[in-house]
Amino acid sequence: MERISKKQVYKLAQQLMLRLSEEEADNIIAEFDTLLKQLDLLDQIDTSNVDEMIYPFEEPTDFFREDIVDHVLPIEEVLYNAPVEEEGYFVIPKVVKD
Repeated sequence: MERISKKQVYKLAQQLMLRLSEEEADNIIAEFDTLLKQLDLLDQIDTSNVDEMIYPFEEPTDFFREDIVDHVLPIEEVLYNAPVEEEGYFVIPKVVKD
């Protein structure tokens, strides 16, 4: 994997609306380099004789309780304190830029 540049760190910081000092940017690059070294070590592990796992538990997990609906609020009661409501849904300010 390739090393992250200071320019990339500052660009990401700008996108996240963060102000980084020179020292903070250097620390981020150092931590990222450490992470890359660790990932390279993982890449070196021979997994050719390891079976794939579909589910991480060997034991069955069917001991979970049944989902039983016992108390449902009417939509009018749910939306009673909503500042803005439209067609049975909460209306909130847009939080994603175009």
